[in-house]
Amino acid sequence: MKINTLDNLNGRRDVFEFMQGDFENEHWHDSSIYLTTEDFDFLYLFIEEVLADFNYFGPNSVNQEQWNQIAINACSLNNTADTQFLRFFKRIDHWVKENFKKHTCFSICGP
Repeated sequence: MKINTLDNLNGRRDVFEFMQGDFENEHWHDSSIYLTTEDFDFLYLFIEEVLADFNYFGPNSVNQEQWNQIAINACSLNNTADTQFLRFFKRIDHWVKENFKKHTCFSICGP
């Protein structure tokens, strides 16, 4: 599982973009992180539990309370088979926490 930046997408555009703040009709920000569909789908299981109206193709706004619930659900995994996912999730969670220092939400836009 890998978190991509704009620099290492290598022209790939079939990704989920996590962008700071509200979506403002612009994509491909340097400050965004990008997940392949395959990697996002692991996280999606926890997102859909909290965001019932989540639009897979986006855009979606996620506030801090919603993210905290997603994190609680994702981090409740406790067997060794989930180690790779938990490392992956913690790297996303770090980006999200940095986002919340400046913004009240972040946006997820699908492929």
